[in-house]
Amino acid sequence: MPYPRLIPTILLKNGLLIRSQRFSVHQDIGNPMSTIKRFSDWNVDELVLIDITAEDYHDMRRDDLFFRYSSSDSLQLIKATRQVCMMPLSVGGRIRTLEDIRARLAAGADKCIVNTQAVLDPGFITQAALRFGSQCVVANIDAVRHENGSLEVLSHSAKNPTGMHPTEWARRLEQLGAGEIFLNSIDRDGSALGYDIDLIRHVTDAVSIPVIACGGVGSYRHFPAGITEGGAAAISAANIFHFFENSYAFAKKACLDAGIKMRPSSLDSIWLRREPEYSQQDRDRAMSRVERAKLPPQAVTTWRKRVRWCSRCTYPGISATPMEFDEHGVCMGCRMSDAKNAITADEWKRRKELLRDILEENRCRDGSRHDCIIAVSGGKDSWFQTHIIKNEFGLNPLLVTYNGNNYTDIGWKNLWKMREVFGVDHVVYSPSVELLKKLNRLGVIVMGDMNWHAHVGINTVPVREAVQRGIPLIIWGEHGYADLCGQFAMDDFPEMTYRQRLEHFGRGYEWNFFIGLEGIEAKDMDAFKYPSDKELFDNNIRGIYIGNYLHWEANVHGKMMVDKYGFEVNTTPFERTYRLMSNLDDMHENGMHDYLKYIKFGYGRGTDHTSKDIRAGIMTRDQAVALVKKYDHVKSSDLKRWLDYVGWKEEKFDAIADTFRDPRVWRWEDGAWKKDNIWDK
Repeated sequence: MPYPRLIPTILLKNGLLIRSQRFSVHQDIGNPMSTIKRFSDWNVDELVLIDITAEDYHDMRRDDLFFRYSSSDSLQLIKATRQVCMMPLSVGGRIRTLEDIRARLAAGADKCIVNTQAVLDPGFITQAALRFGSQCVVANIDAVRHENGSLEVLSHSAKNPTGMHPTEWARRLEQLGAGEIFLNSIDRDGSALGYDIDLIRHVTDAVSIPVIACGGVGSYRHFPAGITEGGAAAISAANIFHFFENSYAFAKKACLDAGIKMRPSSLDSIWLRREPEYSQQDRDRAMSRVERAKLPPQAVTTWRKRVRWCSRCTYPGISATPMEFDEHGVCMGCRMSDAKNAITADEWKRRKELLRDILEENRCRDGSRHDCIIAVSGGKDSWFQTHIIKNEFGLNPLLVTYNGNNYTDIGWKNLWKMREVFGVDHVVYSPSVELLKKLNRLGVIVMGDMNWHAHVGINTVPVREAVQRGIPLIIWGEHGYADLCGQFAMDDFPEMTYRQRLEHFGRGYEWNFFIGLEGIEAKDMDAFKYPSDKELFDNNIRGIYIGNYLHWEANVHGKMMVDKYGFEVNTTPFERTYRLMSNLDDMHENGMHDYLKYIKFGYGRGTDHTSKDIRAGIMTRDQAVALVKKYDHVKSSDLKRWLDYVGWKEEKFDAIADTFRDPRVWRWEDGAWKKDNIWDK
C-alpha cells in the first residue's frame, strides 16, 4: 500500500503566490518561483498548483528580481515552474476543455485538477480519463459547512451553490473516471482551526480512490488527524508552509511522531542545494546593465492597466511590496490594520501570555548561555524590543548588529548606548569597508539597491550567531510586510524564514551570486552565508516577531523610548519623509535607497509613512496625499556621500537607475519620464 503523502498547495493569482481565507480574502505573499524552489529543496512528496486568476493573465515583470518570468499566461507559468520543480506536479484553474488538459500536461504537469467544468459537464471527467488516463485526472471538491451543520459542494471559486452533498458528488466523480479527489473545506480555509475531520471521513468512506484533504491547518499537530481520523490518502495545506522555517520538515516530523509511515525527507541531501545556482550568463546579463544604461530611453511602453491606489491610504497597486485590493478598492495593508485594531484587550492579553510561554520555554535554566538573541540596528524599534525582553519579561538577551557602515551620527550614538542603557551584551559584525563599497556598487547595477548587503546582513548575522552559540530563539520587532502590505493575517503568527530573506530582502540574489564580481571571493562573504536547513532544524532555531503578540504602534513606542531611556531623534528633518525617528541606522534608507524605489515604482517613504499614519488614525488621506506630493520625488543630498564613497559620478548613477523604471508605471514622453499620480484628477 502506498505511503500517505504530505502535499503543499500553492495558490496563484495574477502570477503571484497568495494566502487565502475562506476563498474570499486573498493576500499576496510574493513570487511563486522561490517558494516552489524551496519545496523542491525539501524534496516534498508532491506539489499542487492552483491558479485562481479570473482571466489568464500573470504579471511578474520586475526587473530587480532574480526569479522572474516574462510570460503572461498559465502555460508559460507551468513551464517556468518545471524549471525549479523536481517533484510530481498537479495543476488546476480554468480547465475547460481537453485541449486545456493536453496543453498543461505538455507544459510539464503530471496531473490536472478539474472543478467547475466537472459540475457544468460531468461527462468531461469521463472524456478526460479516457483520453489521458484516470491517473492524470484529479477532481476538486470545494465543500462548505453551513451554519446548520449541513454540507454542500460549491463551484465557480466557491461562489455558486450546487445543492449536492460532498459524498454524493464524490461517488459520482469516481464512477465518471476520476483517479483522485482533492477535497477542500471552504469554511476552514485560512482559519487555522484544523481539518474538518467529519467532512473528510464522509468522503473517504464514500469512495475507494485516494482523497487529498485540504483546508484549515494552522499547526503541525493538525496534519496527522487528516490521515488517522479522516482516512485521507494524502494531506495538504497552503498557508502554513509559508509561515515558518523548515515548515515541511516539521510537518512531516509531526506525522512520523504520530506513527504514520511516510516517505522520509532529508534536509542534508548532497543532491539538493538550497542556494540558487547562478551561471556566468546570469552574472554577465546583470552586469550588462552598465552598457544598457548608455542607450537612450525607449519611447515604447507596454503597460496593461493604469496604476491604481488604495481608496483609503496612499499605497499603489504596483509596488515593491506584494499588494492586493478588495472589492471596495481597499488594500490588504489597510484591511489587516483594521483586523489588528479590532483585536480586543483580552485577546492582546492572551497573545502576551503566548509570548511569555515562548520566552520561558527558551530561557536558559543553568546560566550557560544567553536566553535569546535580539537582532538590533539601534533604532527606536530595537530599543523597544530590548525594553520588552529585558525589562518587562526579565530575560538576558544578546544583542546582535550588522554594521553596514551607513549610520547617521545620531543612529551610531543610539546603537552604542543600548549596551549601557539596558545592561546587556552586544555583538556588532562589521564587514570590511572595501567589500561594502563593492557590494554597494554591485547592488545598484544588479537590482537597483545599494543596500542589498544591509537587508541580507541583518537577516543573516543574528541567525549565524544563534546557531554558533546554541541560542534557539531570535527576537524581531514587527513583520514589515505584514504591517505595510497585509501579507499575512494577525492569526498567522508568521516567523523568520529563509524564503522571506532570499525573496523579499535579497530579491532572489544569494551571496554566491557576487562571487567573481569585482574580485569578490567566497571567503569575503561570511556575513551573508545563512546556516543550513539541517543546522536550523537540529538546533530548533526560530525567529519570532513580537508585533504578532503585542500591539505595535511605532509612533507610540518611539516616544516611549525617548521619554523613558533618552533615545535621540534626528534634529535635522529628512528630505524624503516628515518622520524624525525613522531609519537613523542607515542614512540611505530614507534617502537614495528610497529614491531608487521611487525611480522603479513611482512612490517612496512619503507613501509608506503616510499609509501607516492613516491606518493609525493620526492623518487624513488629503493630508497624506499632500505629503506624498511633497516628499516622494525628492532626490536627496545623501547621494553625494554615496557617490564619493563608491567612486561614481551622478550621471552614471542616474543612467543605471533609469533602466529599472517599471514600464507599467513610467513612460518616456516629450523628452522626460512621466507617470500618473495619486493627486491627478
